[in-house]
Amino acid sequence: MRWRQRNDWGPRALAGDEWAVLEAQIDADDLDAVENAVEELTGFMDSFREDVDGRPLVGVTDGQLSVTQHYTENRRGRRVLQVIFYATGPVGVGQPHAFDRLGSAATSLVDHLQADGIALSEIRWTEHPYQKRPF
Repeated sequence: MRWRQRNDWGPRALAGDEWAVLEAQIDADDLDAVENAVEELTGFMDSFREDVDGRPLVGVTDGQLSVTQHYTENRRGRRVLQVIFYATGPVGVGQPHAFDRLGSAATSLVDHLQADGIALSEIRWTEHPYQKRPF
């Protein structure tokens, strides 16, 4: 269930104008409870809407970590909640760096879901290529 934190998973180091992108596909019987838990964790963040590659990206951000969520289907065709974390901060430039932020966010999410007693079938973590930050 937990993401095993790594630093700089791309073919090169994360640049200052890029996000490290980590996706969680959460499979649970009560996805509404999962969605509410994510909203509780991100409730202090500011909303944002940006166009990225001609598509709208809508979520919340604290300036260093951004989060989006929406429903999709997993590889077995089951409805899941997809939560995507976007973190900034190259390794060696500042603390915490993007990968520390992702590790903290992923751990907080799993801990919060467990503390709320939400039964999870699976969390599938995917590390995506770095992405140019729109803000």
